[in-house]
Amino acid sequence: MKNNNTYRLRNIVAIFIATMFFYACTADKGKGKAVNFKEVAQGVGKEVTIKHTDSGRLTAILKAPVLKDYTHVDFPYTEFPEGMELVIFDKEGGESKVFADYAIQYKKTNLIDLRGNVRVYTSDSSELKSPQLYWNQSLSWGYTDKPYTIKAKNGSINKGDGFDANQKFTIFKSRTNQGEQILKD
Repeated sequence: MKNNNTYRLRNIVAIFIATMFFYACTADKGKGKAVNFKEVAQGVGKEVTIKHTDSGRLTAILKAPVLKDYTHVDFPYTEFPEGMELVIFDKEGGESKVFADYAIQYKKTNLIDLRGNVRVYTSDSSELKSPQLYWNQSLSWGYTDKPYTIKAKNGSINKGDGFDANQKFTIFKSRTNQGEQILKD
C-alpha cells in the first residue's frame, strides 16, 4: 500500500509541476509575452562565406559577419544586419565588388536592398557610391532614389538623385544629375 501512495504522490507532484510550467509560459496581459516564432530567425550564421557556382565555374563569393535566415515566414527573406561584401566574377575573368553596411534579400521577388555606405566597384573600374541601392537579381538591374556618385573608368564623374542602370552601367538613366564628362574628339 505504501508503494501505491508513493506512486500517487509522485503523479500529483508531476501534474502540479507541469501545470505551473504551462501557466508560467502563457501570455498574461503585461505579465509575459508569448513567443511569435515568425519574429525569430530560423537560422543565424556568424562569419559566413557563401560561394556560388554555375556549371562548375565560381561566379560569386559573399561574406558577412552575421546572416539571419527568415525563410519560414510568409514573405521569406535573408538579412545581413552587420553588412556584407560580395565579389562577382564575370566570364572574362573580371571581378566586381559590392559593399554595404546592411542588406536584406527577399526570396519571392529576388530583390536585394543594400543600405548604408553602399559601394560598387565594377570589373571595368567604374565606382558607384550611394546610401541605398536596390538590386533586382532577375533583371540584373539596379536603382535608387537616393543621392549617388558614379565615377566611370575614363574619369567622368556624375552626381545626382536617383538612377536606374543595368549591371554593367552601359544603360544608365539618371533622374537629376550634374557632373564632368570626358569626351573623345
